[in-house]
Amino acid sequence: MAALGFVFITLPCLAIIGFTCFAACRAQKHEAFKVLAYACLAFGLACALVPVGVVVWISSL
Repeated sequence: MAALGFVFITLPCLAIIGFTCFAACRAQKHEAFKVLAYACLAFGLACALVPVGVVVWISSL
């Protein structure tokens, strides 16, 4: 049950944090923040898509 809680509760919360970090870093003027913004975007997308992948995987069993 802890694994399900991690996948369906913690990862979506981390995705929201990643997307918020992306928006905050994207608004900065310095070029280093632009690179960090895309790292946050990649992290947020990975966290958001893992629960979807788990649902698809379980439904195909």
